[in-house]
Amino acid sequence: MSIQFNRRDIGYTVISRFEESFRCFLSEKLPIHNVNYVEGIPPGVISKIKDRISSADYEEIGDLLAETDFPDLKEIVCYKDMYRKHFPNTGFSAKEFSNVMDELYGLRCKIAHVRGYFTSLDLDKLLENTRKIARYLGSEKTAFANFVRDIEEHPEKVVIRIPPGFTIDYLCNIGIPNNVPTPDYEYEGGFIGREEDIKKVMQLLEGSLHRVITISGAGGVGKTALALRVIYSLVQQPVHKFDGIIWMSAKEESLSYLGIEDIEPTIKNYEQLLDTIFCVMGFGEPSDSVEKKGEDIQAIFDMHNCILVVIDNLETITDERTINFVLDPHPKTKVLITSRKGLGQVERRYELRQLKEKEAIHLFRQISKDKGLGSLTRLDDKTIRAYVNKVCCYPLAIKWVIGHVAMGKDISSIIDAVGETTSEISRFCFDHIYGELSYSSKKILCALSSFDEPPQAGVLKYVTNIEQRDFEDGIQELILVSLIVPEPYKGEQNQILTRYVLLSLTRRYIRKQIDRDSSLKREIEEKLQEVQATVEEAERAKKQYRFSLSNLGAISEEEKVAAMIVQTAFQKYQAGRYADAVDDYKRALGIAPGFASLYRNWGVMESQEGHSVEADRLMKKAAQLNPNDPQIWLTWGNMKRKGDRIKEALSYYEKAYKLSPDDYVILNALGQAKCRLGEHSEADKLFGRALKKETTGSARRHEIINRTSMAENLKRWSEELKKDRKHTEAEKKLKESLQQIEAAVKLDDSDYRSLDMRREILIELGYFYKVNNTNLALQYFKQAIVNKPSTYKEKKCTVMASFQASQIYFRKGELDKAKEMLPAKLLKYVRDKSDKDRELKDKLEDFYAKLYEVHNVLRGKIISVDETRGFAIIELLHVPGNTYLAHIEEFLPRICDLTEEACGKIVTFIPEEVRQGDSVKKTASNIRFIKEE
Repeated sequence: MSIQFNRRDIGYTVISRFEESFRCFLSEKLPIHNVNYVEGIPPGVISKIKDRISSADYEEIGDLLAETDFPDLKEIVCYKDMYRKHFPNTGFSAKEFSNVMDELYGLRCKIAHVRGYFTSLDLDKLLENTRKIARYLGSEKTAFANFVRDIEEHPEKVVIRIPPGFTIDYLCNIGIPNNVPTPDYEYEGGFIGREEDIKKVMQLLEGSLHRVITISGAGGVGKTALALRVIYSLVQQPVHKFDGIIWMSAKEESLSYLGIEDIEPTIKNYEQLLDTIFCVMGFGEPSDSVEKKGEDIQAIFDMHNCILVVIDNLETITDERTINFVLDPHPKTKVLITSRKGLGQVERRYELRQLKEKEAIHLFRQISKDKGLGSLTRLDDKTIRAYVNKVCCYPLAIKWVIGHVAMGKDISSIIDAVGETTSEISRFCFDHIYGELSYSSKKILCALSSFDEPPQAGVLKYVTNIEQRDFEDGIQELILVSLIVPEPYKGEQNQILTRYVLLSLTRRYIRKQIDRDSSLKREIEEKLQEVQATVEEAERAKKQYRFSLSNLGAISEEEKVAAMIVQTAFQKYQAGRYADAVDDYKRALGIAPGFASLYRNWGVMESQEGHSVEADRLMKKAAQLNPNDPQIWLTWGNMKRKGDRIKEALSYYEKAYKLSPDDYVILNALGQAKCRLGEHSEADKLFGRALKKETTGSARRHEIINRTSMAENLKRWSEELKKDRKHTEAEKKLKESLQQIEAAVKLDDSDYRSLDMRREILIELGYFYKVNNTNLALQYFKQAIVNKPSTYKEKKCTVMASFQASQIYFRKGELDKAKEMLPAKLLKYVRDKSDKDRELKDKLEDFYAKLYEVHNVLRGKIISVDETRGFAIIELLHVPGNTYLAHIEEFLPRICDLTEEACGKIVTFIPEEVRQGDSVKKTASNIRFIKEE
């Protein structure tokens, strides 16, 4: 419907005609259902009519009904449960009828209130509801239907002007002094949506907790409209909280489809504020002195229960006394502010965002309808949805776009221009604010505009690469100027986290700004690529290996970025750069301070450094942050076990086990702790359960560990049984141990730990059979010998096994085999730094003496020494000229220096001859100094 008349006039015409038709309907119905039609009217209504006219004036029913008010019509219909008598065939109940009549009365009041608002939406509702009831008004229904058709098609024929006596200034008659203006939305589509926003701001104003409430938000988002709508909602309540409402606006510009226009603010300074309060509260002329005015205003506030002071567009006020008035308001005042910038203190901010999509579509239709743009109102929702989303559902942007279309411009080109930095709406909403931002704030904005989804704080900090203090200051500044919104959300582990939302219209403006700074754009893009690569790598690692360092249990993007830094820290530590690794851990925790896995891995590093106190502190923090993570307890237990604090390790393993009783890694670790504490049966059960779990793919390594641990437990168990003289059971456990370790070696014959364990078990079996079955013992000892040992454990096991095998042959009298099993070179494999090694070396030396004293032990004299090269020449005592080369390492006990003082000393030695071609190289081993006879 194209509206060329005042909307209130049309509304008045409709409601007046409806009342007239309804009264005619009742004048027909009341005599039918009542012998005396007066008996069908509530006594209260009759009493009110009598107060207005004498009984002689309403002898006719039409005269009587003409004196009723609109609400009386509903009361008459429902009186004495007569609703179904009056409306026998309607499709709605008495309650539904009552609700429709109440809604019509509310619309009637809107038409009557001068400073109220009556929108096209209200007019549509008025027509809908009057039709709903008029179709049941008997003989009146046809006439009313024709009337409505004329209103829609030929309004000029039927519309009448509102008579002066019908309208009232509602805000002047509520008994509350005020200067609240008529809202702008009264003339452009009305106020649509925002029910939740209205409710929350009203609650803040009516509550006692906050004295200063700020409706903050970007330019054009609808802060002023919401403030006015809230005030109108407050004064329509039956009980009024405020004794006065003072409205002041500091706006200096407004935006319409004609462009940005200068307007005169109603407040610029403190004195104007005081004068406005005086004027509204009706206390005559204010004093000349500003100080005296201030005192008088305080007295005015003291006289009342509570006064609401509203300051629209506060950010343009620089007067310090006005700001102080807001910061420290009188106890009997409430202050409501609208501002793109918040105060940053004392206030309770309410951040206003763009309209919901459904509300934006509705507003688009209403404004189009008001401006007579039938081509737009007839668009389907899908098309309108695309348009309103392009302008980010900003009310001001929607009105601005439709205003330009009404001037004959193409809607698509106008909408495309919204995001341009040169457009009037961009300049109006952002230019002033953006120009005053710090460099850190601009960098944060540019980074935010590059994300498709709002990032977490840690990720944003990483991308901007700003120091923590500058980052926090920048974030705070952007929140204050309403360019970003802090949005709390629940993380994967139910912790409350924060991310920062960039309003979509702001995003378009900022992206245009960042295009002008190529170096900044490139820096941010590179950081974003790093983040994306890290997130993707973490997802791949998560699929490939459950306990991968690159995953660390990271869930959120900021945790994944922090995990990337931890990887770098790990690599630096592996390269010996401990201090640099610590710096990286601190940096990672600055990004994801609540990420428990970071503390866990940092703790592991400190433990490896021997910093047990610091390691425990970090593990404790990790456990506090995520006590339900079994990996934390498992890791902590491993640290304690490596430090031989087995009971503490057991307690942590048990916590991990309780959280994840089917995890084979945890089962294995718990079994190892119980093994060390002598609980071999329990340990064996745990290892058995672990072995039944997944044993393919990435878990193959854990099977090797599991079988090796099981073998060690069975070996220790056997030792305990042997001590208790349970030899049969001990033999059984030891053979089971060998079976498990053989299975582990078969899985990977290069795993040094399982190979070392295999040799230890073979030696234990050799010891077991050494007394009663020497042949079997020899088999096991020989299997434990490594041909060319390289590691310390290989050398030690080889010496032990060779020693034991040599002793068996020696006792059998097979001296050649005994010497073959224990060549002199084996002695140098034994380190004598530990007590056990020294004890073994002493035993070996004694046995060597016994082995070689029967045969081939010679005596000689040192005749020369080469101190630099560390060798001497020994000449046989009784065969002059027969010499042997003696290296310093062959002297027993070992000597540190070989000097000229050794010349002339008598020694015993074992000769060794090695043929090299045609010559024979003669060397001496097991060289001992002896006293001269």
